[in-house]
Order: sequence, then C-alpha cells, then structure tokens
Amino acid sequence: MVRLDKSSRVFSKISWFDQIDSTNLELERQLSSGLPEFAAILAGSQTSGLGRLGRKWSSPPGSSLSLSIATSRVGAKPGWLSLLAAMAVRRALGELGVTAGIKWPNDIHVDDKKISGILSSLDSSGVAVVGIGLNLRAQDSSLPAVSLDELAVDFDIDSLAAQIGAEFQSLLNQFSVEPRQVRDEYSMHSITLGNRVRAILPDASEVIGFASEITDGGELVILTPEPITVSAADVWHLRS
Repeated sequence: MVRLDKSSRVFSKISWFDQIDSTNLELERQLSSGLPEFAAILAGSQTSGLGRLGRKWSSPPGSSLSLSIATSRVGAKPGWLSLLAAMAVRRALGELGVTAGIKWPNDIHVDDKKISGILSSLDSSGVAVVGIGLNLRAQDSSLPAVSLDELAVDFDIDSLAAQIGAEFQSLLNQFSVEPRQVRDEYSMHSITLGNRVRAILPDASEVIGFASEITDGGELVILTPEPITVSAADVWHLRS
C-alpha cells in the first residue's frame, strides 16, 4: 500500500490499487456512482492498460506510474486536455531535473526516447478521464523508451502524482484565461514542430510533410506543401 499524503491534498479524492485492469476503466466505472471534480485513480500495475487507437498493454508491478484523473473542465476545446496533461508531466519532470519534450500530440520524450504517454476520453455527460502513464523502471518494449530509474532520478510515487496533478490543475486554470500563452509553451517544448513527419490517420491513410504549427484546437498542421490539419494520428519523425 502506498501512502498518498501529498496527492490526497491535490486531488479531491484519490484511490490506490496495487494492481488493476486499467485506471481509466476503473475511473469510468466509478463515475457512474458519482465522483467529485478532479478525482483520481493511481495504480502500481495494470493488466489491460488502454493506449491510443484502441491498443492495450500491461505494466509489471513497480514499472510505471499509472494515474487517471476525472475532470469536467473540458470547455470548448476538448482536444487540448491530453496536451495539457502532457505539459503537466513535462513540467513535473523538470522539477526532478529531467529535460523532456513533447511529441505531438501527447507523448513525452527524453533524448528521443518515450518516458510517458497520455490517453483521454470524454463521456456523454461531459466528464473527461485523462490517463497518464510514466515509466519508473525499465521494461521490455519494442519501442525506444527510457525510465526515471535509468535516468538515475530519485522519486516517490505519491510526490510524483501530486506534482503532476498540481501542474495539470494549474494548466487547466491558465488555459481557461490564457489559451494562447499555453499554446506557445506547448509549441516551445514540442519536438515535432519543424520536423518532417509521417502521420498515419485512423483510416490508415497517411500524410507526409513538415509539421508547422499547433492550432487553437490542439491539432497539428502539416505542410504537404499545402497545409493539412490533423486531429488524430500516429506521427513518426522522418530523418531529413
């Protein structure tokens, strides 16, 4: 059992699971019985974690931080929720001395290796569930990945979850009044903008061009050379 002294002061309610199928699924199940704004689920292991485009994955005990947060503060631009969560993770890593960048839309990388990913969903009542996975220790992966342990970073799960939650809450507040400033911060720390990219869309079609900007709605604009706006895709950075 992990003590949640710090994170319980950030989230309105937070529950810990040593192992669970998916923190996102558990939070969605609890929503049906009513949850306060900014409630969260934190787990040490997932057996059926959810990924983008319907992918599933598992995380061995102690290998990752799995955190899901419920918020109704979706506003008119729900596409920004997972981007704000990615920014929150990047800021929290910065507090640990780790310099990270964001690969559009919401993967966090350190030295071209993925350390964290985000998945958000929106239910019919307008409540969003934002799931955050952060690598704590090395695990088998077919993709380039890195963990806090491999970076020789000292951490504890409670403090880390609290820092991410506090940064996410701060960004939600800031975005409601200064969306342009938040977009500028995201763009500043993007490792996608300015690169030649290949975007695989949900219908399996692809777009190849230069990533030029992030729109007000959080979409990626790719110059092909005509601008094409992409709202959901797997994006690969291409070597020039």
